[in-house]
Amino acid sequence: MVGVIDEAQLFYPLGTRINIGESYGTVRYVGEVNYGMIFSNGINPDQRDSCVCIQVSGHIGTWLGIEWDDGLRGKHSGIVDGKRYFQTQMPTAGSFIRPGKLGPWATLEDAARERYLNYNSSIVDAELIREAQASLQASLFEVVGMDKIARKQSKFEQLLEVSVDMTPVNAAGYLKELTQLTTLNVSHTLIWNWEIVASIAQQLPSLRNLNLSSNRIVLPKTSQIAELEPSFRHLKRINLRSCGFTDWTDIMQTALLWPDIVSLGLQENSFSQLAAVDRQCIFRQLQDLDLHQTNIMDFDQVTKLGNIATLRSLNLMENGIEEIKLPDCDPQVKINMFVSLEQLNLQHNPIWNEVRYDYLPLKKCFSFLMHPAQADAFNELDKLLQLRRLNKTPHLKSDFDEMVSKAVACITGLQFINKAEVTPEQRRGAEYDIWKKYALDWMQVNLQGADALRDFCRKHRTYPLLVKKYGSPADFAAYPQAKQSNLINVCIRHLPSGEIWEKKVPRMITVQTLQGLVMKRFRLNGNVPQLCYVDAKHPDLVVQLDNNAKSLDFYSVQEHDTVLVK
Repeated sequence: MVGVIDEAQLFYPLGTRINIGESYGTVRYVGEVNYGMIFSNGINPDQRDSCVCIQVSGHIGTWLGIEWDDGLRGKHSGIVDGKRYFQTQMPTAGSFIRPGKLGPWATLEDAARERYLNYNSSIVDAELIREAQASLQASLFEVVGMDKIARKQSKFEQLLEVSVDMTPVNAAGYLKELTQLTTLNVSHTLIWNWEIVASIAQQLPSLRNLNLSSNRIVLPKTSQIAELEPSFRHLKRINLRSCGFTDWTDIMQTALLWPDIVSLGLQENSFSQLAAVDRQCIFRQLQDLDLHQTNIMDFDQVTKLGNIATLRSLNLMENGIEEIKLPDCDPQVKINMFVSLEQLNLQHNPIWNEVRYDYLPLKKCFSFLMHPAQADAFNELDKLLQLRRLNKTPHLKSDFDEMVSKAVACITGLQFINKAEVTPEQRRGAEYDIWKKYALDWMQVNLQGADALRDFCRKHRTYPLLVKKYGSPADFAAYPQAKQSNLINVCIRHLPSGEIWEKKVPRMITVQTLQGLVMKRFRLNGNVPQLCYVDAKHPDLVVQLDNNAKSLDFYSVQEHDTVLVK
């Protein structure tokens, strides 16, 4: 029996990946088990009709202790009858199975030949169809010429991309015929250590993109780094989505294998704490980092990565981040952090600090009370030197158009928001709205002295630039001091005909209602016009009235402004 156990231990080293059907797990124990009853196929006892019940006295055969990826798949945590055989992260992730219940493994070579060379015109490879659809942007019923595509892919040595996801691959095999291969997908396979990955990579000198998602790969030992690292030097992009990482230090240890990687995906790994990286050792050329759905809820943790000077794109989607706060810096300068970051994705985070810092007037002499320090999210993001693209969903209490307007006005140099390019008209409208909104506050702090002005500028970083661009808001600041009428006189000019209509309208009239009046007055026969307005005091400012549900007051339309009808 000892010989059998030794053979099993040799064949199933701890950390080996296995699967039964669609259930994947990791070998945590190899040996005998001493307890009363187990089920030979490793399936829940509720499925007893499909398994054999065995009485075990403690000396009959070898068992594999498995920690399942699905924490509900097993029956225990590695303890049986009071004895611990192995440890699982989840209390019901462990179970025992016989080695004989496992199916055969495959090399990457075998899996690739099976998928791409065993061509049958009546059964086209599903992964091949998906790849063709993606490249053609076509549905299944729009894809034509699949026979031609499949036969081209069946020329093994000409393959540029190979995907063997969901196959029992746990070794490299002979891959040197794949001389042109640039992209490899081995996600959801049985690859379990970096020696296997290195064996694959070193045989594929043209490989640039490697997808290892949904694999559980044993942490490389420090003693292995120097030996394995050369195999990965030609790689540019690695995806480690859902690979079971729970500690950032493990990621930094693994990153020693590929210190010059350009793009790294760590989506759906559950870690909440980050740490500054030693850029002499890792992430020396990192440009793209994906931390989507990784449980990083504190933006202070994100700032620990600010020394990655090459980072251009950062994805923080769905992390539960509630507040954006960067270290303080002078209002006139950018922060020395994330100095190359151009694109930031904050979508689906419950960020609450979108509301602007407000000042409450106390008395006529312009004394005022400031709310407790609350940093506006967009004002904070303006501290980033190169930020050009921002993806973000509005807070539940916010409005999408208002969010866009704030972001454009408060982040200097922002060019795209949610993939839509910011037009010059949008920028002028957003900036002018902010210029008007804080005009009185600007006048007040200028009377309060240098400290008050400096504090205001820290909370409204772009406002001094707006004053330089649009002039002093002194004239507009007087507006709130007088009681405003509910009606305003506007000049409505129909551009195609040149006809002018002087009209008194309510401040709260919606753009849609005004469009209806314009259509009737100028007899537009059902053609809904586009409206914008020119500020009477600043004729160079043209603001688009592009939200039909908003009122003229929302757009700060004032007495004697001109509405243009296109």
